[in-house]
Amino acid sequence: MLKVKPPDGYPPEKGRVARGNDYSPVAVCVILDTFDFAIPPELEELVMAGLDAGCALSGTLQTENIGLEKMICNIVSNPNIRYIVLCGREAAGHLPGESLKCLLRNGLDANRRIIGSRAPTPYLFNLPEWVVERFRQQILAVVDLLCEPGSTDRNLPGLNPEVVAKAVWSCYQEEPVEFMGMKLYDPGAYPGDPVLCKVAWKVTRPWELLGQKRPEVSALVLWKLLPKTNCGKCGERTCRAFASKLSQWMVPLEQCPLLLEERYAAEREAIKRLLLSD
Repeated sequence: MLKVKPPDGYPPEKGRVARGNDYSPVAVCVILDTFDFAIPPELEELVMAGLDAGCALSGTLQTENIGLEKMICNIVSNPNIRYIVLCGREAAGHLPGESLKCLLRNGLDANRRIIGSRAPTPYLFNLPEWVVERFRQQILAVVDLLCEPGSTDRNLPGLNPEVVAKAVWSCYQEEPVEFMGMKLYDPGAYPGDPVLCKVAWKVTRPWELLGQKRPEVSALVLWKLLPKTNCGKCGERTCRAFASKLSQWMVPLEQCPLLLEERYAAEREAIKRLLLSD
């Protein structure tokens, strides 16, 4: 079975990712649906479960653009990685889990947007297209354990460290084993050289590269759709202050935790439509 030694400088993108067994065929991706300075213990447990089970890389993914690009850089630099175990709960604002799956399934369109993703800005402008395509070829499958936004039941597969560990174990078996309807085994390294690259520049306003005008939305209109509790959980003193920053694209929608609750689903979707309107 072909295995290769990752190059010096692997993994090239540092951050919320930990290095495990370099020769493992699987990486664990835990969706981060909250602030990166307040990661819930249950998500940290999933990261550690992947490492303890023998994965190559284990970390969190928060955004559908730059975060995903960093993940691509780290994976293509290690050809041994052929699977991604996707777990945690989806982030309702950025939809990074959905974007990852759509990228592998559909690729990018002519504007570098991930085909089929419903995320606000699923554009991959910061990497060469051939690097993205190499990622798509290298990854054989996503072991999809992802839970719905807001899920808290630790018995759900995507929030259960034991299930995540079993998924990792299944991926590095020499003979195929069945895991949740999938036949998993270690096929060996991707037959191509490691690609060592970094996110060279950071496009944060993709509409500008596309020659489009950023959607302009009234802060007052957005405020009317907010919970208007002034709870401060978003980091702003009032909902009006949050609405002002939201209208200027200075904060993400999911920074308001109340909007992620089911009772505000209609308001959340209305705000997303306003922010994404042409």
